Amino acid sequence: MSEYKEFLEEKAAIDGYLEQGYRIVNVIEDLSGDQLQLAPPEADGYPVTLHLRNANARKYWTSRLLANG
Repeated sequence: MSEYKEFLEEKAAIDGYLEQGYRIVNVIEDLSGDQLQLAPPEADGYPVTLHLRNANARKYWTSRLLANG
């Protein structure tokens, strides 16, 4: 898979969860990428973990977090 296509897929996953009202509640960074832990908008929903490997996607979630404060 091309690096750009991988970025687009990871970006779409981030945007999809954030548009549904999920919030980033924790981040684990390691040499293989970032793991975003997202909490659902409802208290009875299940949290989700996204594993981002693409460097541009890792920069993208940071910019989204800063923009949404």
